[in-house]
Amino acid sequence: MNRLLRPTLLLASLLTLSGCASATSSYPTPIPAEVLPTAIAQTAAALNATALAALPSPTVTPLPTETPTPTVTLTPTPIPPAPNARLHFLAPGPMSVLVSPLQLKLYVLPGETNLVQVTLFGEDGRLLARDLTRVQDVPPPGLELYLEIPFEVRVNELARLEASITDKAGRLEALNSIHVTLLPTGLNRVNPPDPPFERAVFYSPLDKAVVSGGALTVDGAFWPVTDQPVILELVDEGGRVLATRQLALAGDTHVPFATVIPFKVAAVTQARLTLRQMDPRFNMIAYLYSVAVTLNP
Repeated sequence: MNRLLRPTLLLASLLTLSGCASATSSYPTPIPAEVLPTAIAQTAAALNATALAALPSPTVTPLPTETPTPTVTLTPTPIPPAPNARLHFLAPGPMSVLVSPLQLKLYVLPGETNLVQVTLFGEDGRLLARDLTRVQDVPPPGLELYLEIPFEVRVNELARLEASITDKAGRLEALNSIHVTLLPTGLNRVNPPDPPFERAVFYSPLDKAVVSGGALTVDGAFWPVTDQPVILELVDEGGRVLATRQLALAGDTHVPFATVIPFKVAAVTQARLTLRQMDPRFNMIAYLYSVAVTLNP
Protein backbone atom coordinates (compact mmCIF):
# COMPACT_ATOMS: atom_id res chain seq x y z
CA MET A 1 0.00 0.00 0.00
CA ASN A 2 2.69 2.43 0.96
CA ARG A 3 4.69 1.52 -2.14
CA LEU A 4 1.77 2.39 -4.41
CA LEU A 5 1.02 5.68 -2.60
CA ARG A 6 4.55 7.13 -2.95
CA PRO A 7 4.67 6.90 -6.77
CA THR A 8 1.20 8.42 -6.94
CA LEU A 9 2.15 11.37 -4.73
CA LEU A 10 5.35 11.91 -6.71
CA LEU A 11 3.40 11.99 -9.97
CA ALA A 12 0.89 14.44 -8.52
CA SER A 13 3.69 16.68 -7.32
CA LEU A 14 5.31 16.71 -10.75
CA LEU A 15 2.01 17.59 -12.40
CA THR A 16 1.46 20.41 -9.96
CA LEU A 17 4.93 21.88 -10.59
CA SER A 18 4.45 21.57 -14.33
CA GLY A 19 1.14 23.46 -14.13
CA CYS A 20 2.66 26.23 -12.07
CA ALA A 21 5.55 26.72 -14.51
CA SER A 22 3.18 26.91 -17.46
CA ALA A 23 0.95 29.50 -15.76
CA THR A 24 3.90 31.67 -14.79
CA SER A 25 5.44 31.75 -18.31
CA SER A 26 2.13 33.08 -19.87
CA TYR A 27 2.36 36.54 -18.12
CA PRO A 28 3.64 39.50 -20.33
CA THR A 29 7.02 41.04 -19.61
CA PRO A 30 6.46 44.18 -17.52
CA ILE A 31 7.53 47.63 -19.02
CA PRO A 32 10.27 49.30 -17.02
CA ALA A 33 9.05 52.27 -14.98
CA GLU A 34 11.39 54.75 -16.67
CA VAL A 35 10.05 53.87 -20.15
CA LEU A 36 6.35 53.79 -19.24
CA PRO A 37 5.52 57.56 -19.83
CA THR A 38 7.14 57.50 -23.27
CA ALA A 39 5.25 54.40 -24.26
CA ILE A 40 1.94 55.91 -23.15
CA ALA A 41 2.61 59.12 -25.10
CA GLN A 42 3.53 57.22 -28.28
CA THR A 43 0.42 55.09 -28.01
CA ALA A 44 -1.80 58.16 -27.60
CA ALA A 45 -0.16 59.88 -30.58
CA ALA A 46 -0.71 56.83 -32.75
CA LEU A 47 -4.38 56.66 -31.78
CA ASN A 48 -4.85 60.39 -32.54
CA ALA A 49 -3.18 60.04 -35.93
CA THR A 50 -5.42 57.09 -36.78
CA ALA A 51 -8.53 59.03 -35.75
CA LEU A 52 -7.53 62.14 -37.77
CA ALA A 53 -6.78 60.04 -40.83
CA ALA A 54 -10.26 58.58 -40.65
CA LEU A 55 -11.89 62.07 -40.73
CA PRO A 56 -12.88 63.44 -44.17
CA SER A 57 -10.66 66.31 -45.48
CA PRO A 58 -12.50 69.67 -45.77
CA THR A 59 -12.99 70.98 -49.30
CA VAL A 60 -11.77 74.59 -49.88
CA THR A 61 -13.89 76.53 -52.38
CA PRO A 62 -11.81 79.30 -54.05
CA LEU A 63 -13.24 82.82 -53.90
CA PRO A 64 -13.82 84.70 -57.17
CA THR A 65 -10.83 86.79 -58.25
CA GLU A 66 -11.45 90.56 -58.12
CA THR A 67 -10.20 92.58 -61.07
CA PRO A 68 -8.47 95.72 -59.69
CA THR A 69 -9.80 99.06 -60.88
CA PRO A 70 -7.11 100.88 -62.90
CA THR A 71 -5.69 103.95 -61.16
CA VAL A 72 -5.59 107.20 -63.12
CA THR A 73 -2.32 109.08 -62.51
CA LEU A 74 -2.35 112.78 -63.36
CA THR A 75 1.05 113.97 -64.55
CA PRO A 76 1.45 117.76 -64.42
CA THR A 77 2.86 119.44 -67.50
CA PRO A 78 6.48 120.24 -66.64
CA ILE A 79 7.76 123.78 -66.99
CA PRO A 80 10.82 123.96 -69.24
CA PRO A 81 13.95 124.85 -67.32
CA ALA A 82 14.85 128.52 -67.00
CA PRO A 83 18.15 129.70 -68.49
CA ASN A 84 21.02 131.07 -66.46
CA ALA A 85 20.46 134.60 -65.21
CA ARG A 86 21.94 137.42 -67.28
CA LEU A 87 22.79 139.25 -64.05
CA HIS A 88 23.41 137.12 -60.97
CA PHE A 89 24.89 138.21 -57.65
CA LEU A 90 27.39 135.49 -56.73
CA ALA A 91 28.48 137.44 -53.62
CA PRO A 92 27.18 138.93 -51.48
CA GLY A 93 23.85 137.11 -51.24
CA PRO A 94 20.53 138.65 -50.16
CA MET A 95 20.42 140.23 -46.67
CA SER A 96 24.18 140.00 -46.17
CA VAL A 97 25.70 142.32 -43.55
CA LEU A 98 28.54 144.36 -45.05
CA VAL A 99 31.18 146.91 -44.17
CA SER A 100 33.06 149.14 -46.60
CA PRO A 101 34.38 148.36 -49.14
CA LEU A 102 31.73 146.10 -50.64
CA GLN A 103 33.35 143.08 -52.31
CA LEU A 104 31.11 142.25 -55.28
CA LYS A 105 31.24 139.15 -57.46
CA LEU A 106 28.75 139.30 -60.33
CA TYR A 107 27.95 136.92 -63.18
CA VAL A 108 27.16 138.92 -66.33
CA LEU A 109 25.90 138.05 -69.78
CA PRO A 110 26.72 141.38 -71.47
CA GLY A 111 24.17 143.23 -73.59
CA GLU A 112 24.48 145.30 -76.76
CA THR A 113 26.77 147.93 -75.22
CA ASN A 114 28.96 145.64 -73.06
CA LEU A 115 28.39 148.10 -70.20
CA VAL A 116 27.45 146.91 -66.70
CA GLN A 117 26.19 149.40 -64.12
CA VAL A 118 26.25 148.61 -60.39
CA THR A 119 24.47 150.98 -57.98
CA LEU A 120 24.19 151.07 -54.19
CA PHE A 121 21.26 152.95 -52.60
CA GLY A 122 20.86 153.83 -48.92
CA GLU A 123 17.79 153.17 -46.80
CA ASP A 124 16.21 156.50 -47.75
CA GLY A 125 16.91 156.01 -51.46
CA ARG A 126 20.03 158.21 -51.60
CA LEU A 127 22.84 157.21 -53.91
CA LEU A 128 25.78 155.75 -51.98
CA ALA A 129 27.92 154.44 -54.85
CA ARG A 130 27.81 153.75 -58.59
CA ASP A 131 30.15 151.91 -60.92
CA LEU A 132 30.00 151.63 -64.71
CA THR A 133 32.26 148.97 -66.19
CA ARG A 134 32.80 147.95 -69.81
CA VAL A 135 33.33 144.23 -70.17
CA GLN A 136 34.49 142.13 -73.08
CA ASP A 137 32.60 138.89 -73.49
CA VAL A 138 34.41 135.89 -74.95
CA PRO A 139 33.05 132.41 -75.74
CA PRO A 140 31.45 130.72 -73.98
CA PRO A 141 28.94 133.49 -73.21
CA GLY A 142 29.03 135.00 -69.74
CA LEU A 143 31.77 136.16 -67.40
CA GLU A 144 32.40 136.90 -63.72
CA LEU A 145 32.96 140.52 -62.76
CA TYR A 146 34.79 141.45 -59.55
CA LEU A 147 34.30 144.94 -58.12
CA GLU A 148 35.30 146.71 -54.91
CA ILE A 149 32.80 149.41 -54.04
CA PRO A 150 33.57 151.76 -51.12
CA PHE A 151 30.69 153.40 -49.25
CA GLU A 152 30.14 155.45 -46.12
CA VAL A 153 27.31 155.16 -43.59
CA ARG A 154 27.07 156.54 -40.06
CA VAL A 155 24.65 153.96 -38.66
CA ASN A 156 23.47 150.49 -39.56
CA GLU A 157 20.97 150.70 -42.40
CA LEU A 158 19.16 148.68 -45.02
CA ALA A 159 20.46 149.20 -48.56
CA ARG A 160 19.70 148.13 -52.11
CA LEU A 161 22.37 146.71 -54.43
CA GLU A 162 21.42 146.86 -58.11
CA ALA A 163 23.03 145.70 -61.37
CA SER A 164 21.74 146.55 -64.84
CA ILE A 165 22.61 146.47 -68.54
CA THR A 166 21.13 148.58 -71.37
CA ASP A 167 20.84 148.31 -75.15
CA LYS A 168 22.10 150.79 -77.75
CA ALA A 169 18.86 152.78 -77.50
CA GLY A 170 19.35 153.23 -73.76
CA ARG A 171 16.51 150.88 -72.81
CA LEU A 172 16.98 148.45 -69.95
CA GLU A 173 17.82 144.97 -71.17
CA ALA A 174 18.07 143.38 -67.72
CA LEU A 175 18.10 144.46 -64.08
CA ASN A 176 18.53 142.55 -60.84
CA SER A 177 18.68 143.73 -57.24
CA ILE A 178 19.04 142.48 -53.66
CA HIS A 179 18.74 144.00 -50.19
CA VAL A 180 21.74 144.13 -47.86
CA THR A 181 22.54 145.71 -44.49
CA LEU A 182 25.42 148.20 -44.28
CA LEU A 183 27.50 148.78 -41.13
CA PRO A 184 29.86 151.70 -40.39
CA THR A 185 32.25 149.26 -38.68
CA GLY A 186 32.38 145.58 -37.83
CA LEU A 187 32.66 142.33 -39.73
CA ASN A 188 31.06 141.06 -42.92
CA ARG A 189 28.43 138.32 -42.65
CA VAL A 190 27.93 137.18 -46.22
CA ASN A 191 24.90 135.03 -47.09
CA PRO A 192 24.84 132.54 -49.99
CA PRO A 193 23.42 133.68 -53.35
CA ASP A 194 20.05 132.96 -54.88
CA PRO A 195 19.80 130.09 -57.41
CA PRO A 196 21.58 131.04 -60.66
CA PHE A 197 18.47 130.79 -62.84
CA GLU A 198 16.72 133.63 -64.62
CA ARG A 199 13.54 134.55 -62.77
CA ALA A 200 11.68 135.20 -66.02
CA VAL A 201 11.65 133.36 -69.32
CA PHE A 202 9.68 133.86 -72.53
CA TYR A 203 8.94 130.67 -74.45
CA SER A 204 7.20 132.86 -77.00
CA PRO A 205 8.18 135.25 -78.46
CA LEU A 206 11.86 134.42 -78.68
CA ASP A 207 14.52 137.10 -78.89
CA LYS A 208 14.45 139.00 -82.23
CA ALA A 209 11.10 137.51 -83.22
CA VAL A 210 8.98 139.21 -85.90
CA VAL A 211 5.35 139.80 -84.92
CA SER A 212 2.46 140.81 -87.18
CA GLY A 213 -1.30 141.12 -86.94
CA GLY A 214 -1.58 143.65 -84.12
CA ALA A 215 -1.44 141.08 -81.30
CA LEU A 216 1.57 139.67 -79.47
CA THR A 217 1.03 136.32 -77.73
CA VAL A 218 3.31 135.97 -74.71
CA ASP A 219 3.89 132.54 -73.18
CA GLY A 220 6.36 132.25 -70.32
CA ALA A 221 7.05 131.74 -66.63
CA PHE A 222 8.10 134.00 -63.78
CA TRP A 223 9.43 133.47 -60.26
CA PRO A 224 8.07 136.48 -58.35
CA VAL A 225 10.47 138.68 -56.40
CA THR A 226 7.86 140.67 -54.47
CA ASP A 227 4.08 140.69 -54.07
CA GLN A 228 3.68 143.54 -56.56
CA PRO A 229 1.92 143.20 -59.95
CA VAL A 230 3.95 141.90 -62.88
CA ILE A 231 4.08 144.41 -65.75
CA LEU A 232 4.59 143.44 -69.40
CA GLU A 233 5.38 146.31 -71.77
CA LEU A 234 6.27 146.91 -75.41
CA VAL A 235 8.75 149.80 -75.59
CA ASP A 236 10.02 151.33 -78.84
CA GLU A 237 13.54 152.67 -79.46
CA GLY A 238 12.54 156.13 -78.28
CA GLY A 239 11.42 154.77 -74.91
CA ARG A 240 7.71 155.16 -75.70
CA VAL A 241 5.42 152.49 -74.25
CA LEU A 242 3.38 151.02 -77.12
CA ALA A 243 1.32 148.55 -75.09
CA THR A 244 1.14 147.18 -71.58
CA ARG A 245 -0.36 144.25 -69.71
CA GLN A 246 -0.57 143.64 -65.94
CA LEU A 247 -0.48 140.17 -64.39
CA ALA A 248 -1.01 138.94 -60.83
CA LEU A 249 1.46 136.12 -60.18
CA ALA A 250 2.40 134.62 -56.82
CA GLY A 251 4.50 131.64 -55.78
CA ASP A 252 7.89 130.51 -54.51
CA THR A 253 8.96 129.01 -57.84
CA HIS A 254 8.47 129.69 -61.55
CA VAL A 255 4.78 130.35 -62.26
CA PRO A 256 3.63 129.79 -65.87
CA PHE A 257 1.55 132.45 -67.61
CA ALA A 258 0.10 133.22 -71.03
CA THR A 259 -1.43 136.45 -72.29
CA VAL A 260 -2.03 138.51 -75.44
CA ILE A 261 -0.85 142.11 -75.81
CA PRO A 262 -2.64 144.11 -78.54
CA PHE A 263 -0.50 146.72 -80.31
CA LYS A 264 -0.81 149.16 -83.19
CA VAL A 265 2.08 150.49 -85.27
CA ALA A 266 2.05 152.42 -88.55
CA ALA A 267 5.39 151.05 -89.76
CA VAL A 268 7.92 148.37 -88.97
CA THR A 269 9.00 149.09 -85.39
CA GLN A 270 11.94 147.78 -83.40
CA ALA A 271 10.62 147.22 -79.88
CA ARG A 272 11.58 145.53 -76.66
CA LEU A 273 9.21 143.29 -74.70
CA THR A 274 9.95 143.75 -71.00
CA LEU A 275 8.74 142.05 -67.84
CA ARG A 276 9.28 143.90 -64.58
CA GLN A 277 8.24 143.88 -60.94
CA MET A 278 8.64 146.73 -58.47
CA ASP A 279 10.47 146.84 -55.13
CA PRO A 280 7.93 148.48 -52.77
CA ARG A 281 10.52 149.13 -50.06
CA PHE A 282 12.54 151.46 -52.30
CA ASN A 283 9.88 152.24 -54.95
CA MET A 284 12.28 151.09 -57.68
CA ILE A 285 12.37 148.23 -60.16
CA ALA A 286 13.26 145.02 -58.34
CA TYR A 287 13.73 142.91 -61.47
CA LEU A 288 13.50 143.33 -65.25
CA TYR A 289 13.85 140.88 -68.14
CA SER A 290 13.45 141.60 -71.85
CA VAL A 291 13.76 140.38 -75.45
CA ALA A 292 13.91 142.33 -78.71
CA VAL A 293 11.00 142.02 -81.16
CA THR A 294 10.12 143.51 -84.53
CA LEU A 295 6.52 144.71 -84.84
CA ASN A 296 4.87 144.81 -88.26
CA PRO A 297 1.66 146.77 -88.96
